[in-house]
Amino acid sequence: MSDVFLDPSREPGLYFLHDCFVVPEADRAAFTDRMEQNLAFIRTLPGFRGHLVLEQRDGASTFNLVTLAAWASREAYGDAGRQVRTHYQRLGFDLPAALKRWGVEMVRGTYQARRPQDFPAV
Repeated sequence: MSDVFLDPSREPGLYFLHDCFVVPEADRAAFTDRMEQNLAFIRTLPGFRGHLVLEQRDGASTFNLVTLAAWASREAYGDAGRQVRTHYQRLGFDLPAALKRWGVEMVRGTYQARRPQDFPAV
């Protein structure tokens, strides 16, 4: 599900956080619950543009859950990261410890959107 339609030609600064997870089935419910709580907070932050959750159905990837969060800019993403860490501290939530307890593996990357006009003409 995407919260909004993202158009890099209208918002050329779009910045994306891409997380790939291996989530054991036994801890899927706890992980998903925390992810939904986190998303509820993230939706309130300035510059948030949308979120997509993908669950693997086929293929050779080791990841069974992928998320993509969109931000208006790299700066908005950076500010949000600081606010999320502060939020977790207030809650007493330790993400690395929780991921270890659940046996979740995570790979993270950030990406800048490319506009159609950035691609060379064929």
